[in-house]
This record gives sequence, structure tokens and C-alpha cells, in this order.
Amino acid sequence: MMSDEPKYRGYQENKYDADHDVMHVFLGSQRDSSSEEVRKNIFVTRNDYTEAIVGFIILDFKEKNQQLVELLYPQFDFSIGYYSDGK
Repeated sequence: MMSDEPKYRGYQENKYDADHDVMHVFLGSQRDSSSEEVRKNIFVTRNDYTEAIVGFIILDFKEKNQQLVELLYPQFDFSIGYYSDGK
């Protein structure tokens, strides 16, 4: 599945919890934000004012959801340990 969506070039930090198979993706400040489950065990965190995506919480990441979230949001990098300061 190809996307015309450009790759995200801002700050991004991925933290993977192997004990619980949970991926946390931070795309900036989580302040004034809310998370919504968009698919089973895939939560998107958006800024309450701008509605910009500021993060993800993905349960069952390696077991079930890594490929799905990569298809749904191809503009983001879901590699374990990925970090970019956006510069």
C-alpha cells in the first residue's frame, strides 16, 4: 500500500516496552492531548486544540499490530528505538 503522504520530519521518539509488547510513539508535547482508540489496541494521541497527531500507543505491537499501524500511518517510523530530533 503506497501513500502520497510525505514522511514526517519532526521530533519523534519511540519507546518499546518488551515486557508488555507496547510501543509508545512521542511526536511532541503530550500536554493538552487526548488519546482515542482508532483500531483495536491502537490509540492515536491528538492535540486537543489543533487535532494534530502527537503520539501513538500500540498494544500487542509485535504480536499483532506493527504491520497494521505501518499501513495506516506510513508517514511515521515505527522502528523500535527510533529517534529523530526533527532537524
